[in-house]
Amino acid sequence: MDDRELLAKIGMTEAEADKRGAAYEHDAWDAGTFGKPRRGRPSIADEEVRPYTVRFPVSLMEYVDHKAKQNGVSRSEELRRIVADERKRATA
Repeated sequence: MDDRELLAKIGMTEAEADKRGAAYEHDAWDAGTFGKPRRGRPSIADEEVRPYTVRFPVSLMEYVDHKAKQNGVSRSEELRRIVADERKRATA
């Protein structure tokens, strides 16, 4: 796919793309409309996050994968959901 095809898919002309690019490069674009660009993935929490490596028996990971697929989320998101649900039960 070339630039023109991509621009056509999002409904923008080359002139419009050039104008927006120039505005961004000169820090003159409407940050309220587009927001400031951020590097990396969006945060999954409103606090610091850290990676953890955990080993599970295959049967438990198959269960987690099955639940993740049912819920339409990633394995990591399903594990976070399971732990968060358990924390809610423990503090209730």
